[in-house]
Amino acid sequence: MICPKCKAEITDGSKFCIKCGARIQDAPQQTNTDKPAEAENAKVPEKPADTDTAKAPEKPADAPAAPAPEKPAESAKAAGVVCLRCGHAVKDGMKFCTKCGAPVGEGASPSPVKSFAEHAEGTPAPAAPVKKPQASVPSAPAPAPAEKEQPETEKSHSKGLIFIIILVIIALIVAILLILKSTGLLSRGNSGQGSGVQTSSNENNGSSDEDEETDPEPVDDPEPEEDPEVIAARLAEIEQIKNDIDEAVKAGGESEGVSGYYPAALDGYTTLASEYDMAEEVSDDALDILDKYAWQVRYSVSLLDGQKVSSGLYIQSLTYYDNLVSYAEQLSDAGIDADVDKITAERDSLRDTYRTKYIEAINEISSRENWSRDEAWELMADAASILDDNGNPELFDEDDLDDPLRLRYIYSLAWATRKHLETGFADKSITAEEALDTIDELLPETDYNLQLLFDAIYYAEKAGVDATPYEEAFNTIMEKIGENQGIIIIMDHARADDTHIDLNHFWAFNDISPDADPDIQVSTTNGTTAETRAWIRDNIRVSR
Repeated sequence: MICPKCKAEITDGSKFCIKCGARIQDAPQQTNTDKPAEAENAKVPEKPADTDTAKAPEKPADAPAAPAPEKPAESAKAAGVVCLRCGHAVKDGMKFCTKCGAPVGEGASPSPVKSFAEHAEGTPAPAAPVKKPQASVPSAPAPAPAEKEQPETEKSHSKGLIFIIILVIIALIVAILLILKSTGLLSRGNSGQGSGVQTSSNENNGSSDEDEETDPEPVDDPEPEEDPEVIAARLAEIEQIKNDIDEAVKAGGESEGVSGYYPAALDGYTTLASEYDMAEEVSDDALDILDKYAWQVRYSVSLLDGQKVSSGLYIQSLTYYDNLVSYAEQLSDAGIDADVDKITAERDSLRDTYRTKYIEAINEISSRENWSRDEAWELMADAASILDDNGNPELFDEDDLDDPLRLRYIYSLAWATRKHLETGFADKSITAEEALDTIDELLPETDYNLQLLFDAIYYAEKAGVDATPYEEAFNTIMEKIGENQGIIIIMDHARADDTHIDLNHFWAFNDISPDADPDIQVSTTNGTTAETRAWIRDNIRVSR
C-alpha cells in the first residue's frame, strides 16, 4: 500500500502513514489478498458438519480494510516503544503511531513489553477474529505494557544476599546482648523495664504517685577459699592468745594490788576482738576482767588515801585511773561495750578529793596553838606543784580569787615570807630595805595580808623610810573588818576572845560568808567574808 502524500510504502490496513503521518482513509485502498499471518496460526471455528471445509466469509467490497494482525512472536520482537496516547506497540524507526497517528519520535520513551508467552501465563491469547458479512470488526487493542520480570538468577542472588545480611544482624544483636550481660547493664535495664510496667499500671489505676527508682542489689562475688595452712596458722595464733589470757588472769587473781596481769589479759581480749573479729565471743569475759582490774585500782587508791596528803599520792592515784580509763576505751574501740564514762567520772573525782584533803590539812595546822609556818607553806607549795596540761595549778583556779584552796595558799605564802625575812634580817643576809621591797611585791597577791603590812611598818622604820602608807592601809583594813564582821584585831594574845582576835591567829583564809561551805570552815567568827575581801582588793593601794 502506498501513502498518497509521501509515496512511502505502508502496511495494508494502516490508518496513518508511518513516515509522514498522513491519514490513509482518504486515499484509495488496495485490497490485501494475502492471508494475515495471524490467520494462519489462529484456529477458525468449524462449520456445521454439512461441508468438509469451512470458508471464511468474503469481505464486502465497500467495507474498510482491517489491518492484518501481526504474529505474536514477531510483534513482540519488533516492539521497541509504545504510543504515549493509545499504548499501541510501535516498531523502531516509526515516527508516528499506526493506530492513532500520534508522533512517536520526540518525547516517546522506550518501554519494555511482555512477550506473548509471558502475557499468556496470566490471560489466554484471543483467537483470530472472524469477519462477518456486512460488519466490520475493530481490531483488539494491544495489551498494556508491563514491567519486565527479573531473571531467576538475579532473584536467587538477591535472596542469598538478604539471607546473609539477616545472619550478620542476628550475630551483632547476640554479641551486644552478651556484652550488656557481662557488664551488668542488662539486669539494670530489665529492672527499669519492670518499673515502667508498674508505672503504667499505676496510671491505669488513677494513681499520681511516681515510682521510686531502686538500684538492684549488687551480687557479691564468691570469696576465694582460704588456704588450709593459713586457717591452721590462724587457729594456732588464737589458741596461743587464749592461753596467755588464762595465765594472766590466774596471776592477776593472786594479786590484791594493781599489777600488770589484768592489763595483759585485756590486751589479749582486744587483739581477739579487733584483729580476729571475735568481739561478740569474748565480750563477757573481757568485761569481767575489766571489773576485776577496776577493783584493784580502787583498792590501791584507798590505801593511798590513808596516808598524809601529798602531790605524789595524787599523781599515783591519777595514774592508776588513767590506765584503767585507757583500757576501757581500748575495749570500746574494739567493739566491746565497756562503761568508759563511769570510769572517767571516778578518775575526775580525784581532783575534788585531793583539794579537800589539802584544805583540811591546812585547817589542822593553823588551828594549833603553836604551828609551823614552814609546814603550812610546804603543804601549799606541794599542792600548787600539781600542774595541768597548760602548766597551771590543777587543784585550784588562780583566777578565782575566793577559791578556798587559793585563800589558804596565799595565807601560807604570807606566813612563809614573814619567817624568811625575819631569818635573813637577823643574820644580816637581808637588809631592811630589801625586806620592804619583798613585801611590796607580795601585798597585792596576798590580798594585802595584815601580818605583812604590820611587818612592813617595822622594816620601813628600820630602813629610815616613811611608814605612813603601810600604817594607813593596815588601819583601814582593820576598821573594815570590824565594820563588816564585828571583829577587833589586837596585838596581845592574852586578851584574845571571840570578838578580839590576836593578829597571829587571825585566819584571813577562812571564809565566814553566809553561804560558805561549813565542811571546810575553821570557825564561823574568825575569818573574812567575800564582801570584805572584794572591798580590800578594790580600795587598798600602797606606794612609797
